[in-house]
Amino acid sequence: MNVTSFGDMAQFLFLRTRSVDLNKTLDTLTQEMSTGIASNLPERLGGDLGFVADLERSISRMDSYQVAAQESALFSATAQSYVERINDNALKLGSNILALTSTANETTAQELATQSMSYLSETISNLNGQLSGRSLFSGTDTGTTPLESADTMMAALVAEVGALTDVDDIANTVQNWFDDPAGFDAIMYNGSTSNMSAVRIGANEEVNFSLRADDDRFKQALKSFALGALASSDYLSHLSSVESSALVERAGTELMNAQSQLTDIQSDLGFVEARIEETRTRNTAALTSMSTTLNDLILSDPAETATRIDEVQFQLEALYSITVRSSQLNLLNYM
Repeated sequence: MNVTSFGDMAQFLFLRTRSVDLNKTLDTLTQEMSTGIASNLPERLGGDLGFVADLERSISRMDSYQVAAQESALFSATAQSYVERINDNALKLGSNILALTSTANETTAQELATQSMSYLSETISNLNGQLSGRSLFSGTDTGTTPLESADTMMAALVAEVGALTDVDDIANTVQNWFDDPAGFDAIMYNGSTSNMSAVRIGANEEVNFSLRADDDRFKQALKSFALGALASSDYLSHLSSVESSALVERAGTELMNAQSQLTDIQSDLGFVEARIEETRTRNTAALTSMSTTLNDLILSDPAETATRIDEVQFQLEALYSITVRSSQLNLLNYM
């Protein structure tokens, strides 16, 4: 019978090599346990990592869509809140004016004119509204406050109608000032005449915010409040009580028209909000599906990894025991 033996150096090198291999395996398994990612991806995927790379790019792109959708949702919700305040004021004042028309007197007309001026200031403040330092209604020039103050508007209008007394003449002159590029657009509007670019919120979805403070529907609201404010003795003191009351009544009719148009704006914004929410839901579902697929490809099994760690630790302990015993063997102990 042939007996094969190893010298001390050969045995030492064997045990050392085996120890290094087991320690490397333990380090790899420990990394898998801490990161959750399998260490043998090329082997696991047959050497083709292209699909994983495509999935990771798609997930990254979907994440950016979700961020854009979230920002768009906040943008539209904030714009909706500003328009809602304007609409509420138009409805409230218009209803009050029409309800008091039959019993209007000088005192009532002046009170309603004062309310009109207050709501005009609030409307301009709402149209100058911002989100995170960006103006919502100034088109592409989001760093600019779109409208000048209510006092600036009233001063310009008084200069136009200061000598008039007929309600129709006053109303027509005010309307012409709002329509004239040298009127409202030149004196009051500071924003851009270009709408903000569409925002991509999904693979095939974009939303576009085209509302600007120079929108004709906003002008209608501003004009209606301004008409009521002009009835105040602070602006057209030469008007009689009958003329002031008639001007306030005209403002009430205009406000109801404005209220209808503002409702249309709210409806448009509501449609945009609904599209954003639907797209976010689809994005979330797609993101979950892609993440699940990616996890199935690259994630290790924690239970299997833990079992393998126990096995390697056992082998290391056994190897250390053998190494210790081998180092204690000598001829004297044997004899």
